[in-house]
Amino acid sequence: MIVRRAIFPDIPAITTAFRHLVADLESHQLVPYPTHDARTLDAFAMNLAGRVDVDPRLLLYVALEDESHALLGFLGGEVSERVLGYPTRYGAAHWLYVAPAARGQGVARALVRVACTDLATLGITHVELASLSGDEQWLRRGWAPYLVHYVLPLKAVVAGAAERPPAPTLEPAPALAVPEMPAPGAPANGNGAAPKPVVVRRRRRRRRTTRRRVTRPTGPLAGSES
Repeated sequence: MIVRRAIFPDIPAITTAFRHLVADLESHQLVPYPTHDARTLDAFAMNLAGRVDVDPRLLLYVALEDESHALLGFLGGEVSERVLGYPTRYGAAHWLYVAPAARGQGVARALVRVACTDLATLGITHVELASLSGDEQWLRRGWAPYLVHYVLPLKAVVAGAAERPPAPTLEPAPALAVPEMPAPGAPANGNGAAPKPVVVRRRRRRRRTTRRRVTRPTGPLAGSES
């Protein structure tokens, strides 16, 4: 097996392998995002054609069969930088593909060993990669997850960020039952004291008195003296 850096004549075989890689990934995607078509393959080939043997940040390797030089697999990535946080420069692994007939023969490990030698020479201390949601193979291999990507259509983002109208003011709920009358002698004013009974006083009627009239006698005997 021959493992080396990719050169310009390797691009057609790498592009074909990339097409198989995309089909394999899309068959295992839980979320159909991003999508790929024929223009994706053209863009992939043009991007590599403009960077192979020119861009020192490009990390692209091939594994070939000894006699036929048929492509057994390829590994692609680049040296990336971040504005905030350390390390500021790191190796970003993008693509790793091994032909089905060559799997289980150490092709991927051979590609990684050559890439790690170049990364160490460049002073790179860490490598980052992304995987499909639900794919835990890298976790089983000892890679530590530190970031999760989410996706949502812009229309849904706009709907979620829209201002919500204020909640309507609720009126007090009406009474559903007539309260029972308190038992005799039980407090009814709510403060623990029984209400004082109301005393109704009867108005005394004044007794009307009739003045007796005295009638003096009149006649020849009144005032007479003998």
